Amino acid sequence: MSGYLDETVPIVDALQVEKRYGEERAKRLRPEGDSQFIDISRSPEHQSFLEDAWVDPAKIQDAKTMFPSGRSQMIILGAGLGGLVYAVRMIQAGIKPEDIRIVDIAGGFGGTWYWNRYPGLHCDIESYMYLPLLEETGYVPKHRFSRGEEIRNYANLIADKWGISNSAVFQTKAQQLTWDEEHKEWVVKLEQRRTGEEPLKLDVRADYVVTVNGPLNWAKLPGLPGLLDYKGDIFHSSRWNYAVTGGSPTDQSLTNLKDKRVAIIGTGCTSIQIIPELARWAKHLYVVQRTPASVDVQDQKETDEEWFRNEVAAVPGWQRERHRNFHEHFTPEAPPAVNVVKDAWTRAPALVGLTGTPYGPKAIEELPAYVQKLKELDLPRQNRIRKRVEEEVHDKEVAARLQPWYPSWCKRPVFHDEYLSVFNRENVTLLDTEGKGPERITSDSIIVGGKSYPVDVIVCGTGFRAPFTGTPAEKANATILGRNGVSITNEWARSGPLTQHGVLDHNFPNLFFSGPWQGGNAPNYLFAVDMFATHAAYILSEARRKADGKKFAVSPTATAAQSWSMQVAMKSVRMGAIFGCTPSYLNVEGGLDKIPPEMQPIVASSGLWGSGIENFLDIIEAWRKEGSLQGIQVEV
Repeated sequence: MSGYLDETVPIVDALQVEKRYGEERAKRLRPEGDSQFIDISRSPEHQSFLEDAWVDPAKIQDAKTMFPSGRSQMIILGAGLGGLVYAVRMIQAGIKPEDIRIVDIAGGFGGTWYWNRYPGLHCDIESYMYLPLLEETGYVPKHRFSRGEEIRNYANLIADKWGISNSAVFQTKAQQLTWDEEHKEWVVKLEQRRTGEEPLKLDVRADYVVTVNGPLNWAKLPGLPGLLDYKGDIFHSSRWNYAVTGGSPTDQSLTNLKDKRVAIIGTGCTSIQIIPELARWAKHLYVVQRTPASVDVQDQKETDEEWFRNEVAAVPGWQRERHRNFHEHFTPEAPPAVNVVKDAWTRAPALVGLTGTPYGPKAIEELPAYVQKLKELDLPRQNRIRKRVEEEVHDKEVAARLQPWYPSWCKRPVFHDEYLSVFNRENVTLLDTEGKGPERITSDSIIVGGKSYPVDVIVCGTGFRAPFTGTPAEKANATILGRNGVSITNEWARSGPLTQHGVLDHNFPNLFFSGPWQGGNAPNYLFAVDMFATHAAYILSEARRKADGKKFAVSPTATAAQSWSMQVAMKSVRMGAIFGCTPSYLNVEGGLDKIPPEMQPIVASSGLWGSGIENFLDIIEAWRKEGSLQGIQVEV
């Protein structure tokens, strides 16, 4: 289906919708919250789910040879597109490529695009925006929404173009970062686990460290009894096992499934892409659903290169302006006159509940009226999406179970042109669990609603650790100790971050962040990372200039950081629409609603810039233009 349904489809009574939203949310609430999942990286008995099928051991450099002098000027934690963008901005600011080391547990560049190679994989943000540095590389994306292999190859293209292909220390993890005040540098404990070899531990030093560990990093499993008792083939979607299914990342013929019964647990963004591919090949497919996805039209198409060069990339600065137009559609009070992108994101104005807006509530007392306003704004879209389900799914009972009953901003929106029609196939069965999830797994079956369904293969499309929880230490599964040995985990839990613009914390000099804490947020995560990287690169280059060749520590002053934290807290009420939402990773499975009163001020100051990303950019760009590094101290 390539067109958009009319927004004037029959309107369901708003009061009925509100009642239904509450009922469906109640079904999904669970007392154990986010702990209902197994965080694989923290569970020794589940480590087999994290095995790397893609690594080429012959291409992994020994970590000691990568640090011949035991140090590097800059260490970047994370070899995904975000880490590469950060490296590029630092190179443009004067750091030499050979003075950078990029550390990652993976065996190659790409981050989530290295690990995720499942059938049907593509990005849900338009490629002309999602792929960073398109102007600099001159690359033309093959499709409107890039496929996974193309994105991973593009990551390698960036690494090659900026001379950092040989800067990566793969299959390596930072275990601890400790600030050395006397020498004004970081001591980093690394552990490399090369395939087939004993772990290698070493301490290295770096003048500067960057944390870019990404939002889709640590996979999680459903916490189901019997998970390890299952005798069939079971794997997480981010570790797709083509030896079981047949095919490959470039040949998605899943021929080994022709005589197999397959169950996939989860119906989030990942599973929506996988399910149509499994349905084509499996003897029978069981789709295990807790919460229906809100599935809008994607309208995928190949890129016409002439159109791209003449209409999209015709003038310098085109990619930034395309992003600006995209972001402005999440400001319903003042949308742009022209929709340049024309995708389903820009037809969802109530997503301002996730992105923030300058026009939001200024005080907590105004929040209920604001949320009600967003629900009214959102109702035509969600009615249209529910109507689309009815039109595409022939079985009325199945269609009813696939309809989403929550506001658009409560779960990441999903876009697909084939997912809904899958349920018209005779070999596909929807197992709707009414928000409860499956009960357990036996040696050969999955149990849903008290009934046993024998299956040969189980795919866990259960996502990743909630992206907005923890600190940069938790994002890296590491310990970070700053000034006077203070732990970032303990300090942020006690009083929240003390940053200037979200990129540097007063207690952790020379340690640069990539968001989202105390900064702007965008549906396109990479745009936000590039924004932080550009800002951090400017601060570092100015600090180096001021230090005039001497070792230095750069960080916000305590006064400036406290002021910024207060500003973030004041704006955070505009992000309050997420409270009361259907459980998802966005609200930590409903955990945000349970924050005790004494912790709420800390959470408020630890959150996102509530006035939207363009407003945030206006502030930091004006700050850079002023040129004095106001609020930043450079200690030599």
